Amino acid sequence: MIKLRNSIGLRLLRYVFACYLVVAVAVTGIQLVFEYRHVKSNLFTQLYGLEVTFKDSIVTSLWSFDTPQLKATLFGMQKIDMVSGIKIVNQQQETIASTGAVLTKESQIVSTKHLAHNGMVETTLIQPNTTTKQTLFEYRFPIEYQEDKDSPATLLGYGLIYASENTIIERVKYSFILIIINSVIKTLALWLFFLFFANRVIGRPLKALAKAASALNPDKRGTLGSSKEFDTIIDAKHKDELYLLADNFNQMRVAILEKIDIIESQKQTLEKSVAERTESLTEANADLQHLVLHDTLTSLPNRTLFNDRLDQMLKTAARNKTRFIVACIDLENFKTVNDTYGHQIGDQILAGVAGRMSKVLRTADTLARVGGDEFFALLPIANASDSEVIAEHLHSSLYEPFIFENDGSTRIFTNANIGTAIYPEHGESAEALIKNADMAMYQAKQSGINYANYNSEEDSILRRQVKISQDIKPAIEEGQFYLVYQPILEYKTKRVTKLEALIRWQHPTFGLLSPVEFIPIAERNGNISELTQWVLKTTCKQCKQYQLLDSSMSVSVNISGRVFNQPEMPDLLEKICMTSDVSPSRINLEITETTAMAKPEQAINILHQLTGKGFTVSIDDFGTGYSSFSYLTELSVNELKIDKSFLLSMNVNRNKVIKAMIDLAHSLDLKVVAEGIETKELLDMLSEMNCDFAQGFYIAKPLPIEVLYQWLLSVEKNNLF
Repeated sequence: MIKLRNSIGLRLLRYVFACYLVVAVAVTGIQLVFEYRHVKSNLFTQLYGLEVTFKDSIVTSLWSFDTPQLKATLFGMQKIDMVSGIKIVNQQQETIASTGAVLTKESQIVSTKHLAHNGMVETTLIQPNTTTKQTLFEYRFPIEYQEDKDSPATLLGYGLIYASENTIIERVKYSFILIIINSVIKTLALWLFFLFFANRVIGRPLKALAKAASALNPDKRGTLGSSKEFDTIIDAKHKDELYLLADNFNQMRVAILEKIDIIESQKQTLEKSVAERTESLTEANADLQHLVLHDTLTSLPNRTLFNDRLDQMLKTAARNKTRFIVACIDLENFKTVNDTYGHQIGDQILAGVAGRMSKVLRTADTLARVGGDEFFALLPIANASDSEVIAEHLHSSLYEPFIFENDGSTRIFTNANIGTAIYPEHGESAEALIKNADMAMYQAKQSGINYANYNSEEDSILRRQVKISQDIKPAIEEGQFYLVYQPILEYKTKRVTKLEALIRWQHPTFGLLSPVEFIPIAERNGNISELTQWVLKTTCKQCKQYQLLDSSMSVSVNISGRVFNQPEMPDLLEKICMTSDVSPSRINLEITETTAMAKPEQAINILHQLTGKGFTVSIDDFGTGYSSFSYLTELSVNELKIDKSFLLSMNVNRNKVIKAMIDLAHSLDLKVVAEGIETKELLDMLSEMNCDFAQGFYIAKPLPIEVLYQWLLSVEKNNLF
């Protein structure tokens, strides 16, 4: 049973009464403000009326000098309750007569404010012999005498009527009491009425709902089926929120009955549902297994399924003494297609390649995508020669271009490198067959051909290259590389004024390796940039030793075409020199003629940057390529190096060509270095041709830094040249 003090009706009444109290206080305050202004305005109106009423009497008394009559008039006016005092002054502001509380010379004025009403002044003051402030409203009006309408008026003085603010407050106080009494009566009446109706309209229906809720018991179908509390709620006369709540409550009761019936029915179909769900889970597991074992893009078997089928084929082949091929298929330049046309086109090409190759294979064959643009295939064969036929079929499936966009404007051709390994000739395990097929594919890619079958002899060469490729980066970190320097003789001074830094590699397995072998590999695997930086850093570090002998001596460093074409290369080389405290003017960069002419416009831009930073630049192997002399005049270079192949087969015509090269270079203000000088006759002949520098074994072989230092001292001391 809910007590009255806890009922929702009383709680609502508290909230409503609190809100009403706030509103009543605000409204009462506003009423008081307006009442004050209204009383004040009435007071000023009455003051204006007093002027009209008594002005003639005052004028007559002043004109006739009847002072007793004037005082009697003022005394009568002062009897009016709103008048606090009256004062009559002449034109010189001298008091003629006064009565009541008026402003005198002894009054202490606190503040004065002219009001919007005509002639009204609000003055706050302290009267003589008092300490309390008093606020008076002063109304001033002129006193004029006029004999007739046509004669001019004569100003006799001024009348001042005073009214106290207390008069207004007294009147407002009376109104305030009436407002309070009225508000209290209305509040009590409203409170009682609201309490009655809140209990009747809200409290009783909610109490009935509470009883109805307590009657709900799923274990007792009788209380669910019928209840007096339900009937009482539904019989409500007004379709308000409580009725809707009751109606929904009743619907909930009915729904509970229906749900119980449904539950009973569902018990009977539960086993059937479980069986259906089990069947769907079996199908889902099959789909999931397909996703696990197949590539989502091409729907081909993935690496996991391929390895499983390879294991099964190995067992079958070993049991039946049959043969099969493992083929490794890699698309050519697929990264370029992705970068150029986007991954969406790339994915479509992969799916298209998978579809085309699948069509030329047999049902017994397996084609799998193992990642990226790499595919593997398992193909049973009768003879080893079948591998070449199969590879040709796979290639022929890719002859036609892939066409994209509605107008067929995008046509992309694809090709593949295929490597094969045959069981059991090339391996009897899955690992060996896959590795050898991959090695054969790599052989085909390196040789620029479409297809290669595994060859153990070529494999040894390729394995060496792969090992070198893998070891370059660790070799840089472990200090396996070192530099040797070949002196370059200047004809004019008969002194060694230049050196060329040459890299060597003491490989822990293969021994001393020539740059001819490992530099191309470094260019292919991307390590050439890091290797070039190591060469320049080491050169800058070591050149300080031989510069102690000759501070003007410079050193040449070979720059690979892969490094030269990198936009950030000029800034990177400059930074290395600055870090090593070596002037770029002491470093000569050698680039091959082929590199300079491959992209002339780009080369011109990069060379201008390098020479602008202080580096000198040489064109190496000049004469072996196809130089354009028009571009040569635009290249920002300092010298040409004539390739030694010209010097090794000297004859009359070749001598003329070399002489022409030297003369041409001099006409372009370029120095000339002849490399491959191995005899004194060759050294002297080039001197006669006015060559600037000579380099070769006759002068000196490439020397380690320690030997070079002593050799330079010996040359300088003995004046060998």
